[in-house]
Amino acid sequence: MEEPKRNLKQKAYQGVKEYLAITFYLWLVFGLFVLYRAVLLSEDHFSPIAHGIALFNALALAKVILIAQDLHFAERLNKQPLIYAAVLKSVAFALVLAAFKILEEAGIGWYHGKSFGQSISDIGGGTLQGIFALTAILAILLVPFFAFTELRGILGKDRLRDLFFSSRHLPHSSS
Repeated sequence: MEEPKRNLKQKAYQGVKEYLAITFYLWLVFGLFVLYRAVLLSEDHFSPIAHGIALFNALALAKVILIAQDLHFAERLNKQPLIYAAVLKSVAFALVLAAFKILEEAGIGWYHGKSFGQSISDIGGGTLQGIFALTAILAILLVPFFAFTELRGILGKDRLRDLFFSSRHLPHSSS
């Protein structure tokens, strides 16, 4: 079934909805990282700055995801079984997001006269193992997002929305 042509206003509205949905998901994930870090460090106060940074990162990385999708990044995985497509896209996008975050921090550090190592010290402790660990965690956390996205592409957004947000009263079968 071919999707009807949408005008510019409809495309913009859909783009904003997708951007906000991705941002919300990433903010939730990053906010949980902030919370977890606070628990590990036995911090007993709410840090609006840390949560603001989580929101800022979510906004920036959601845009990176949308741009990568518009550039058809990892689209060849669409022919794979659903589980492979969801997992492989999660890994691919986690790598893109990690690379973007490293480049962003390095650029900010360079602007402030810091070395590369100093610039990325907040990402997984600045070690290669820490960065890989965070990237792996992000990849796992992206699986539900991409599974949902893949299902939406297969079932259609209306059908998927109905499955998740409508009553599941099924007609009784006679036995």
